[in-house]
Amino acid sequence: MSVFEYPELVFTQLALLVISGIWLLRRNDEIPLLISTLLFYVSSFRYGVVTSGLGRWINTSSRIGLGAITKEDALTALSYIILGQICFLATYMWRQRQILPVTVPFGEPFFFRWLRPTVILFGLFCLPLILLTRSSVITQLRSGRSLAFEISGYLYLFPLVLIGVAVLLVCLWKFGGLPSAISKIGAVLILIGVVYFTFGPSRRFQFLGWLIASAVILSCSYRPKTRLIILSGLAVLCLGLFALAGVMRNPQLTDVLNQATLERAYSAEDANMLDGFVMVQHVYPHHLDFRWGMEHLEILLRPIPRAWWPEKPVGGGYASQFGLVNSSKGTTLGISPSLFGSFYAEGGIIGILCFSVLYGAIVAAIVRCSTRIQPFAGVMIRAILSASLVPLLRGGDLAGIYAWIGMAFWPCFLLLWIKRAYFKQKFYLPTIVEMSTDMPLSKLPYE
Repeated sequence: MSVFEYPELVFTQLALLVISGIWLLRRNDEIPLLISTLLFYVSSFRYGVVTSGLGRWINTSSRIGLGAITKEDALTALSYIILGQICFLATYMWRQRQILPVTVPFGEPFFFRWLRPTVILFGLFCLPLILLTRSSVITQLRSGRSLAFEISGYLYLFPLVLIGVAVLLVCLWKFGGLPSAISKIGAVLILIGVVYFTFGPSRRFQFLGWLIASAVILSCSYRPKTRLIILSGLAVLCLGLFALAGVMRNPQLTDVLNQATLERAYSAEDANMLDGFVMVQHVYPHHLDFRWGMEHLEILLRPIPRAWWPEKPVGGGYASQFGLVNSSKGTTLGISPSLFGSFYAEGGIIGILCFSVLYGAIVAAIVRCSTRIQPFAGVMIRAILSASLVPLLRGGDLAGIYAWIGMAFWPCFLLLWIKRAYFKQKFYLPTIVEMSTDMPLSKLPYE
């Protein structure tokens, strides 16, 4: 039972949201604001909507034999999420004290001459290849093969590569690496393909991730106040598109699509991570022992193809123990417990405390690293981090989430590795102009 009531908890999350906004204004760092906004929506807002009668808890008791979700259970889960959020943000802010510079989008021409055709040609080549990949997966599914056990995960996740290509293209565009009309047309075609392959009921978090990454890149040259306005507007847009993709699950609602989208967004029906956390509380440690690190160990085991290791243990945590992962349907539950729910499954409140501090320190180290290299690579790293935080904060199958990150951004990681010596070099703008207005720094007149 929680020792705090809902007003105290929601006030705490609102205070964290305000602190994160101030952090952005003072340090030009959007990471805490992204974390606080998403966690507020999936926890305090979700609890308030359901308890006020505007929504309802997810009912899964008939499928896994657990009790129904109660207000008391949800309040306890909410307090655990906020505890993890405080530890995560406190560690991050303690370790990452640097003020991120307002980026001047400038790059050396010879680097863009090498990167531009490589990315565009690779992206255009991937579009038909992804169609063939999707067709192959669908054919195998129709033949009765299991998506979870008999179809290669690399084949299924390959279309995610377009997300990494999209991040590279947006970076090129922002930094002036697409000067010609032909290169811009090629980039637009690839970005249209990204939208087509990621916008849908089952791929909403992928769409949300690369959209946030693009916003981080495009707003990097603006001052913090302007960035706060841009990112706030993007949050509203993302919420609407996310709810719209959820509504598309039911084709009968096409006639009242706008109304259904608003109702779904306001009821937080898709933000059911608080419900998932309660389910984890019901399972651990009453029905299963805590995992004590196995959730993260599966991250190392997941890349090994099952064809090489037929007896590889089935992942999925309690889902596999309760028969929710099987060879015919894969995972049938589809409710995530948030990142802190995954931490709870590792070791209860001790798991939340330890892993929240660890993750906060790692994220802070990544952001600090992005400030020590050239702006093109630094902005790209922070964009990848922002996009990755969306599915990561959703939680659940951590091995699957890290597989998503790897398959989506391996072109970016490959570029960072190949050009690591170049990105560590420092170069200086030929012309430095002090700005007294809030116009974008992309308008700076450099020669």
